[in-house]
Amino acid sequence: MTDHINRWLLASAAAYLFLQPTNTATFPRSVAYGVAALCALLAWFRARRSAATRIPSAGPSVLVPLSAWAAWSWASLAWSIDRRYSLGQLEREIGDSLLVMFVFYVAARDARSFRVLVAAALSSFTLLALLAIGMDASQGSWDAARYHVGVGPWSTWVVLVAPFLFALVAPRPAGFGGGAWLASAGFALIALLVATARMTENRIVWIALCACFATAALAAAWRWPRSFTRTPMRWVLPAAALLVVLGLAFFDSLVERADTVYQGRESVAATLEHDPRIVLWEHVKGRIAARPWTGYGFGRRILAGPLSAELGNPLLAHAHNVFASQWLQTGLPGLAAFAAFVGALALRYLRFLRSRDDTLAFVGMLGLALVAGFLAKNQTDDFLFRSNAKEFWAMTALLLGYGMRCERRLAEGRRPAQAGDADAADDARARVSRRNDPA
Repeated sequence: MTDHINRWLLASAAAYLFLQPTNTATFPRSVAYGVAALCALLAWFRARRSAATRIPSAGPSVLVPLSAWAAWSWASLAWSIDRRYSLGQLEREIGDSLLVMFVFYVAARDARSFRVLVAAALSSFTLLALLAIGMDASQGSWDAARYHVGVGPWSTWVVLVAPFLFALVAPRPAGFGGGAWLASAGFALIALLVATARMTENRIVWIALCACFATAALAAAWRWPRSFTRTPMRWVLPAAALLVVLGLAFFDSLVERADTVYQGRESVAATLEHDPRIVLWEHVKGRIAARPWTGYGFGRRILAGPLSAELGNPLLAHAHNVFASQWLQTGLPGLAAFAAFVGALALRYLRFLRSRDDTLAFVGMLGLALVAGFLAKNQTDDFLFRSNAKEFWAMTALLLGYGMRCERRLAEGRRPAQAGDADAADDARARVSRRNDPA
């Protein structure tokens, strides 16, 4: 019975993650979400019957700030300036997001489950990216609003999926084993990533991707220094080439924005200086100063009407910065709880990275890259919202869930052959081929 529940959980969670980046499959996505949530609850309670099968906790350092942020966000309903709007946002952005985290934390039960979910994310990105490029080539345009709510959510999905490209070349159990075919697939996915990111005409996406890949490269060089010093060109040249490509794409997007928005009348520096978000942030600063401790109530667009009216731009309807947005919504206590949770995630991934186990260290590297990329992407916008929020929470919980299970196995000192779970065979094979190097 337990095996059947776990299979259904894995299948439905993978389907949900595959469908999440598009808004054209809401019904099947809702079905997958419901099945996954039910199976996760059943799997959790059945696992609690025995200490050997019990799912390890994420620990108070992560759960306390997460609970504090969620609880304070719900408490803001008491003083929200629009309680009906806040209630709807709380149900979707807090209630549903916590349930998504629970589902993927439970689903990441072993290495096979981890790889299946990573494969679902990469497959979804590949298919949707190919469709976007195909539509742009055949129709002359790509309607991101129709298929992905907008270019902003798609560019954020690009950043979220980017760290998991390393799984293609990493050894088992967490990775897919590398090899010429998988390395070629990785380069092809990077090409799709760069192409579709450029199609969005988003500027911050390039900085976010640089932050993501640079964080992963630095973490890998720190954790596996022998491999780095033995074959430095193996790491330095690809990383440098990728960063150069991303830098050129960033500059090209700046030039195109100057041409399209200002018809070439302004220089690139002037377009940055005259960015409307600078004026927006001044208005947001004044709004925060008026209610610094309580905020105005949960919901990214809680002040959409006043801000749009003041600035004469319907696009400037929220803070366009994830931390300013939290402060505006839930006051300083909410911001502090949210920042503490993000900091706790980074510290947990750093702990994973420092582990003597290469698999756990690889999970930590992915987690640090994920957090770095997401935070960089949200410095000029707030995509902790709808699909992007669910994707971020799902991938965070996936890494945490699998990482905590790896930690428990190490703490118990179990040899792979005695582990009794699906990691055993993968660990045994990896022990033969691994050279103290995850990639």
